[in-house]
Amino acid sequence: MARPTALLRHLLILELIQAHIAREFARVKAQMREDGLHIIERQDGGMDIRIEFRVGDHYDEAVFMRKMLEAEAANRAKRTGMISR
Repeated sequence: MARPTALLRHLLILELIQAHIAREFARVKAQMREDGLHIIERQDGGMDIRIEFRVGDHYDEAVFMRKMLEAEAANRAKRTGMISR
């Protein structure tokens, strides 16, 4: 078993990271509103995520490969110390 203080420290650090993520999420949403970017539809597939969006009067869609998103998220989490992989 890990030391209790080490687990408590890890918990507190994760809480702070979660607060930073919540602020960043709000900042990105505000930037989307400021830019007039609206998500029309989102489809989560096994291999990818497809998002239909609108910027002003222009409609478009984007496809993001799930594996690439997962790899980038894991890399960022690893760099911040959130995961130990």
